[in-house]
Amino acid sequence: MHCGAVLSTARAAARAAVGALAAVTSIGLVSSAAHGQVSDPFVDQVIAFTPGTSAGFGAQGLPGVVLGPPRGGGETFGSLDVLALGNDGSIVLVFDEPICDGPGPDFTVFENAFHAGSAQGPIFAEVGIVSVSSNGVDFFEFPYDPDTLEGLAGRAPVFSHPDNGIDPTDPSVSGGDPFDLRDIGIAEALYIRIVDPGASIEDPGNRVPPGTSGGFDLDAIAAVNPCEGSETTTTTSTTSTSSTTTTMAKAVCGDGSLDFGEECDAGTAAVGSGCSPLCKLVTCGDADANTLLTAVDALFALRASVGTVECATCVCDVDGVGTVTAVDALRILRVAVGILGSAFSCPACQ
Repeated sequence: MHCGAVLSTARAAARAAVGALAAVTSIGLVSSAAHGQVSDPFVDQVIAFTPGTSAGFGAQGLPGVVLGPPRGGGETFGSLDVLALGNDGSIVLVFDEPICDGPGPDFTVFENAFHAGSAQGPIFAEVGIVSVSSNGVDFFEFPYDPDTLEGLAGRAPVFSHPDNGIDPTDPSVSGGDPFDLRDIGIAEALYIRIVDPGASIEDPGNRVPPGTSGGFDLDAIAAVNPCEGSETTTTTSTTSTSSTTTTMAKAVCGDGSLDFGEECDAGTAAVGSGCSPLCKLVTCGDADANTLLTAVDALFALRASVGTVECATCVCDVDGVGTVTAVDALRILRVAVGILGSAFSCPACQ
């Protein structure tokens, strides 16, 4: 194909993707800020997302797609407001306030399981292994049975939705899969980790072609028994001659300060900065930071080449010549549509 014709194709794809890019920018930056300001029972921040094979569905909506209330579809319909982890994928999330071991279940994980065919039909489940941590480093896994799937998330339909008034913090009516910290001997937790087990655990989702929606699909996580208190953890060690108290503030992605577990933190920097809304360094060419190369990325590079937006060279300068040009947009588009293998050479992000 002639270079001019390919660039014309890139521009056409760019025009078609303008709306998608606007949506990505709005969701990725605005919703994370909103959840940081409002106290609610739902998980508040995505710390890390490692997509597995056949992931992709919902990734453009990060982090907002997994924050806030569940959007359950009831017995026979799974929500589409979800993030597909992919086979063997994982995600780590954190609450602003810890959850405590109280009466009954302490938090609920909402996936999009549903009864196939009718309310009496078999459950279509894509399960996830759940573990919790108080410090983001040491995780404790809930026990499960790989044969019956008992103890795993992703087994129960979700009924709670913002439009129907069903309380997402009441496991007796909300649907989803509740977990009790007492089952693992933990008094409180701040971080939740969910791992798709891939082929190691046979579930109905493993038997269908996954496309870009493979593996566990996370909708939301709600605290049932939130703790009262501050957002910092204080530890005190005392000897016969001295007492030392250390206060460790919880890492907050987007505050402009590089904290433990973050690869970068550009504050409220726009898409194209080289730092994702999850405070991870962006892969060369992935301008919208959703881990996938698409026409949206090509559009962003094309707009950067004519000066209508800014894109860091470590993201959009895929040929490594020092500036972002239409040639970079063309290369991203060709990789996105499968014409070219990924052979980018961006400079390193600082």
